[in-house]
Amino acid sequence: MVEFPEIGGPLQALGAALRYRTTLTGREREIAILTVARCTASSFERYAHEAAGRAAGLTETELARLHAGTFVTTDAREAAVAMLTAWAVDQPTLTGIDLITAQPLDRTSIAEVTALVGYYRILAQLMGLFDIGAPADHR
Repeated sequence: MVEFPEIGGPLQALGAALRYRTTLTGREREIAILTVARCTASSFERYAHEAAGRAAGLTETELARLHAGTFVTTDAREAAVAMLTAWAVDQPTLTGIDLITAQPLDRTSIAEVTALVGYYRILAQLMGLFDIGAPADHR
């Protein structure tokens, strides 16, 4: 973001909008971000967002399960966010049939999760390209 301010500034503005001006709860947002971190093997995103996940109320067990890809929850929206996020990382497009499986999320939440996935994938790609990982003691 600092080295390339022409794209870094707009990306930071998008990130702020996605973090602070959506209908997703803090837990839902961090579940999505940590799922992207796992799916893209982004050690920096994992490092940076585990603390945010704790602050949002995720337990150590939930964080470990998000990292392992075995996250479970009794909250239907959180389960849908995790499923939609993992699916969206792997799929280039969403279809009407696929959106049905994202219930109980409404169209706004589906759009917000999808945009969040895209944003954090961009960050993961940039950090991977420039070999930016978590601090050595957090890998």
